[in-house]
Amino acid sequence: MQNTTSGQENAPSPLKRFRQYFQQYKAAVGLTVLFLYLFLLGLGTIGEIWEVEWILDLPLFRPPGKY
Repeated sequence: MQNTTSGQENAPSPLKRFRQYFQQYKAAVGLTVLFLYLFLLGLGTIGEIWEVEWILDLPLFRPPGKY
């Protein structure tokens, strides 16, 4: 007598599903990360060059220890 579950034999593992998802959307994820990096780089550059205080006061751009 076999102990079977409903549809679980052929279901891919969560890691395999993640890999399939990542392979399918790899280009979109890469472009999104690149866009976010360039946006933050530009924002920080504008804040430093023109000394825009509200940009420099964002937690991301504050030096360590300055609160």
